[in-house]
Amino acid sequence: MLRTLPVFALICALLCNMGTASAQSNYTTTDFFVPNGALQLQVRKIVETTYSSHRKLPLLLVHGGTGATTSFDLDAEDASFAKSLALGGFNVYIMNIRGWERSTAPVYNLTDTALVAGSCQEAASDIDAVVNYMLQGNPKGKINLFGWAVGGHWAAHYTTQHNSKVANLIVLNSLYGVKAPWGFNTTFVSPTDSTRFDNSIPTYRQSNEQAVINIWKTGLTDADTTIKADSAVIKAFAKSAVSFNDEHLLKTPGGFRKESFYMANGRKYWDAKDITVPTLIIRGDRDFWSRPIDMDTFYNELIAAPNKKKIIIANGNHFVFLDTQGNGRRKLLIAINNFVKKGL
Repeated sequence: MLRTLPVFALICALLCNMGTASAQSNYTTTDFFVPNGALQLQVRKIVETTYSSHRKLPLLLVHGGTGATTSFDLDAEDASFAKSLALGGFNVYIMNIRGWERSTAPVYNLTDTALVAGSCQEAASDIDAVVNYMLQGNPKGKINLFGWAVGGHWAAHYTTQHNSKVANLIVLNSLYGVKAPWGFNTTFVSPTDSTRFDNSIPTYRQSNEQAVINIWKTGLTDADTTIKADSAVIKAFAKSAVSFNDEHLLKTPGGFRKESFYMANGRKYWDAKDITVPTLIIRGDRDFWSRPIDMDTFYNELIAAPNKKKIIIANGNHFVFLDTQGNGRRKLLIAINNFVKKGL
């Protein structure tokens, strides 16, 4: 009888209009740092402890332009995406790439206009350090890897280098190297050369609390009901995003903006054909960062993946994993569980 409890919990969480972490479940949260050379990478592990399970699958979440705890383990009622995944039977790890939240960063030469602070190569190195920590004592083991927005770019790049360590790759709302119209081109383009990134943009991005709220609202209108329903979550999200320094600013290495600009204009930092693991590509149809052509081209070029799938979440926006009022997060959770556990 005890063996049926995890299945029962999963059904309740994913099918019975839950889509959020159960208030009756208990979780163990462990915060620690993983070294990568001189850097210290902030990691959080979340495990659901109410229901017994013979095997909880390891899942690493990689953030986008806002840090990992803010994005995936927000301290607001039923807002933790990580706990929702843990309830479904995963040992969930969330990590911050160098320079995000409490992860340390190298001393960059801020006068170097060619600098990409927090490049995909650096991010892949950080991911590998955390993956190696997760696989301690199990050298032939594999982890499941989830990346959101630029985190999907980093996770996919990492996978092309370390297919042997990845069981399944899940990418949400991410760009691929396709030349096509992009809503942020005018934000980042050089005023003197439309093919180049504006190197006068500061190497570190700094946003106050209101600016973070405005980022969330990008592409939405006053008629949108989800944004109003989630207003408490938005405020908690913005407050958390700026809480990691005395200036109360979201301060992050800005290299991801440069790489994203060039990806949206056709540059490939990695190629989907080099991914040899099952890959799930998910996009909210109201995402402001990625484009439909990114999903389609990425999917079509996954020629070596043994299993691949693409899913569009209706009315899903950039922060669909924090959609606590609609069905977006529920659909996202079901898609991840079905793909990783059943190959569907």
